[in-house]
Amino acid sequence: MKEQNIVPEQLAERLNEILKADDIILYRETLKNYYPADLAEALSCLPLERIIIALRIMPTEDLAEIFPHFNNEIQEEIIESYTSVEIKELFDQIFTDDIVEILEELPSNIVEKILRATTPESRLLINSILKYNVNTAGSIMSVDYTSLKINWTVKEAINIIKKERDEAEEVHYFFVVDDLNNLKGVVELKTLFFSKNEALIEDIMDDRYIYANTKTDQEEVANMFKKYDITTLPIINSQNKLVGIITVDDILDVLEEEATEDIHIMAGINPTEDEYFKTSVFKMVKSRIIWLLLLMVSATITQVIILVFMNLYGVTKETASFDIGNNNFSISYVMAILLTPLLTVISGTTGNASNQSSTMIVRALSLKEVEPKDYWRILWKELRVSTTLGLILVAINFVRMIAIYAVEFKGNINQRELWYAIATLSISMFLAIVFSKVIGATFPLLAQKMKIDPAITAGPLLTTIIDAISTAIFFGIGMIFFFVVL
Repeated sequence: MKEQNIVPEQLAERLNEILKADDIILYRETLKNYYPADLAEALSCLPLERIIIALRIMPTEDLAEIFPHFNNEIQEEIIESYTSVEIKELFDQIFTDDIVEILEELPSNIVEKILRATTPESRLLINSILKYNVNTAGSIMSVDYTSLKINWTVKEAINIIKKERDEAEEVHYFFVVDDLNNLKGVVELKTLFFSKNEALIEDIMDDRYIYANTKTDQEEVANMFKKYDITTLPIINSQNKLVGIITVDDILDVLEEEATEDIHIMAGINPTEDEYFKTSVFKMVKSRIIWLLLLMVSATITQVIILVFMNLYGVTKETASFDIGNNNFSISYVMAILLTPLLTVISGTTGNASNQSSTMIVRALSLKEVEPKDYWRILWKELRVSTTLGLILVAINFVRMIAIYAVEFKGNINQRELWYAIATLSISMFLAIVFSKVIGATFPLLAQKMKIDPAITAGPLLTTIIDAISTAIFFGIGMIFFFVVL
């Protein structure tokens, strides 16, 4: 029985000790005691050069099962260190749909090296999947399957299944086609084995079957699996020809991808399929800036509402009191008319910014894309992202504020206090965005380190802390301008 619930670091240390002892027999026997996903996670804890050594002395069939579970960075390093012969031997053992999934995440130069090493037959199968649009049934289906002919006997069908067992996906349902490859029905594996050898497939098959087209959206396919409680789905083209199958393990990947997409959208992030560290700073800024801009500009509505009600309450420059020295404006005017309406802008913007970072880190943690030990790499990345976002938002907000004051004060924007208010908001917004991004990324990692669910830190607790920090920064910068500079 294979071991479960392993500690990756402990298994990695054990494998490393065996490798240092050059006990290849013990090493290969040890591999048999663990699942491929656990082995990949454990080996990922080792230095890259040790990973390469561990893989080179591993049986190819074992490596083929483990390789898809490595992250893209390790996969890339493995391919770069392998010869064309080694690559061919490896990818000959991997199912085509897994190969396609791997290729979609790797750089073009690595993809080219893999395709050059594979056989013409493999390239043909790979291209048969790659030609379909992303996120469709055709793009996630497997072409490594066994179909049964309608005029075969049960004995013939079983012999074919046994013959192709190493080359086809493991399934409990087999789809029946005619001589033109038109889908005709489905037969369950247990039905085959409990039927007489001379019985025809046509007589024991079920002609009621659920299917999807190659152009069907992958989310719709996932819903079909849930609705009909199936484990395998045949995929046909526009001519009703069977071209592939989708198994439940493929759907698990789809559900994970769709969940990530929905989570990112809820946080105001344009979805990206790249892993956290594989996403460039530019791409990360691009995925976050649109919603931050829209939400910041929409805060103008709240700002205007506050100003309208202040006028209704009679709070105007003329009714203000407590002059500041020899200046012709007052404390109450600065607080009520100039600064208070801007508070919602900065608190809303920084709250959204921190939510983006925390959501992305929480999701990356759940997908094993990042770990607490990666904190400084994450911090450096978030600092660059937040600085870029801060500069863009400040520049656009500067123009927004000038437009608002031009309308509010009927074109008279030469008043010194207005420019101080704009400067206060601009500087405090930049600083608060940087702080909010850093804190938003730090809290989930800290929670993970403390064995607490990181999602807890991404809710009201984070929002409350960010509101307090952004408010303190805002009024602190305001005091510098209105009490020190003056």
